[in-house]
Amino acid sequence: MKKRKFSTTAALVLSLLLLAGSLAGCTGTSGDDKSGNKDGSDASAGQTASDNGSETNFPGSYAVPEGWVKADKYSTPDKLMYVEAGHENDEMPDNISIEVGTNKYNADEHEKFRDAIVQQLTMQLQGVDATLTGDGTYTKQNDILYIFTISEEDAVTKQYYIVGDKRYCLIHLTNFTGSENADNAAQTMADSFVWD
Repeated sequence: MKKRKFSTTAALVLSLLLLAGSLAGCTGTSGDDKSGNKDGSDASAGQTASDNGSETNFPGSYAVPEGWVKADKYSTPDKLMYVEAGHENDEMPDNISIEVGTNKYNADEHEKFRDAIVQQLTMQLQGVDATLTGDGTYTKQNDILYIFTISEEDAVTKQYYIVGDKRYCLIHLTNFTGSENADNAAQTMADSFVWD
């Protein structure tokens, strides 16, 4: 599959995305087809988590990069939050959350899912001084991955959507410091994610 990128301000992103077309050659696969390939995690990953020891029913597993820890005070059973070790009590630490949700689209309808996300983000960013860019590719597990980046003056937010059949995994990075380590950690989690 060829990588497709798009870039524009939030007010124009929806129309440009619709014109950009689909991911070239991307047919989509069901997350349920991933029957055992649970490797692919980055060599620097410190641990693999399905729920990082908490009492949840998280429907997948992923690598937690070395140096990142679960922030219990910000995590919920449905959304797990991670920060760099030593920054758990910072006022505004770089952070990564991971959660799984459902939608009405099969994996082979990923373009409709993408368009719905773009429409939602465009509405949320109306009146906000931000730039929205997007990228479509695959994870190392060969699942479809959409990455939306929202650049504001004081932070960069990246949303990694891993597409499954009528479900998705969202890995949400908020990077206040501009740290490349935070970007790499979020990418590692996305690339290593495997549906149960």
